[in-house]
Amino acid sequence: MNGVFSLLAGAALALTLIPASADEVDVSKYPQSQVRIVVTSSAGASADALTRTVARELGKIWGKDPIVENVAGSNGNIGLEQIAQGKPDGLSIVVGGDKVPLNAIFFGTELKSDLIKDLSTVTKAVSNPQILVVRPSLGVKNLDEYLKLAREKDGTLTVGTPSNGGAHHIGHELLGQLTGTKYTFIPYKGGAPAVTDLLGGHIDAVIITLAAVTEHVRAGRLVPIGVSTAKRSAALPDVPTFQEQGIKDFNIETWQGFFVSAKTPRPLVEKINRDFVAALNAPEVKSFLEGQGFTVVASTAAEGDAAVRSDFENYSRAIRAANIKLD
Repeated sequence: MNGVFSLLAGAALALTLIPASADEVDVSKYPQSQVRIVVTSSAGASADALTRTVARELGKIWGKDPIVENVAGSNGNIGLEQIAQGKPDGLSIVVGGDKVPLNAIFFGTELKSDLIKDLSTVTKAVSNPQILVVRPSLGVKNLDEYLKLAREKDGTLTVGTPSNGGAHHIGHELLGQLTGTKYTFIPYKGGAPAVTDLLGGHIDAVIITLAAVTEHVRAGRLVPIGVSTAKRSAALPDVPTFQEQGIKDFNIETWQGFFVSAKTPRPLVEKINRDFVAALNAPEVKSFLEGQGFTVVASTAAEGDAAVRSDFENYSRAIRAANIKLD
């Protein structure tokens, strides 16, 4: 991570440097061929469910279904870099979100691409709280009991995270610092394998996007400990927040969105944005996503770029202050 934060001043402004258009672009014919949407996590993860739901609606708008391809690994950097370095024709799209600024912070010096500079946001699609869930056999039912057990186990309580260095990972690291508790973090290539291991009793807990485990919590297969946002989720209204349970100012909301190469002509980015916004706001799509625990945002492209810049700056400060490092 040496030298990562020295990139802050230049990288935070990079998204403002995207050219409006190098050439005149006829967006009325888009997409001229099949669109490929890359998911940087495994099948069954919340990002995968979001993308496939939106892709079905985009197929109606475009008259041809996009291909959804899972490219997991390297904390999502493989898929992100494929699009960052790909053709700027709008036919290759990647689902990202706060993962983009976080990966730029933690892995910036190791990547071939500058994720902040080389990706352009199509839309900030959804926001979502994180939720801490445990296996029922762990025997805890609330945050006090969870923290008590963590102190007893003194760092051996195993917590799965969908990636190494994501907002969920950072959130639990901050929880540990605020409460004086220690844990063993186990990163996975996406949320689905982490949840599978938790359901199988191979790990003790998972902190993850709420939408990824909503049905498991409703069915009693997993025990919810707390929600990371200031307000409870409408999808699981009986689950208290961390703030309600005594962790003041603990408020972590993550988001997912869609990105293209930053060299994509701006009129084409705006056209793709309009199509994604229409798909996200389609009544059946919006109802399904909100029922899973997502909040549909469907932002403009410019608002999505601003969210990336803001997260890069805010997470950089928080990570420095807490001295969070990846193992």
